[in-house]
Amino acid sequence: MKRVASLARYTYSNHFVRYVFVGFSTFIIDFGLLLLLHGFWDIDLVVATSIAYWLSIMYNFTLNRWWTFSNTDRQNLRKNLTGYLLLLGFNYLFTVIFVKLASNHINYGLAKVMAVGIQVSWTFPVYKYVVFAKKSDGLSSTE
Repeated sequence: MKRVASLARYTYSNHFVRYVFVGFSTFIIDFGLLLLLHGFWDIDLVVATSIAYWLSIMYNFTLNRWWTFSNTDRQNLRKNLTGYLLLLGFNYLFTVIFVKLASNHINYGLAKVMAVGIQVSWTFPVYKYVVFAKKSDGLSSTE
């Protein structure tokens, strides 16, 4: 029982672990919607990718801001949202272009998984040190 409590404390106190949880659950929402929209309802791939991406983003922003990075200061909301939207715009363009181009050679689902995997490499550091950084600990190394 102590081990479970220790794991729960570690998970709750570690930004990266929370980020991975939020990211994975966001991916499930995003990928599930893509499969539903394109794979089941045969909506155009670019349109389906776009809809799935932007709907999952609302969930992602909320959980990352308040839970992962504990940035609840209302005065930071505009700064958080601006940085988040800039990063998302970049990630959105990357996702749509990558999925469209890669799906000419591989399954669109695999292309989507690859696009997300690539984005993880730059998204966490940008979230932690730019988008959700707090004024007092913007470059803190604390996890």
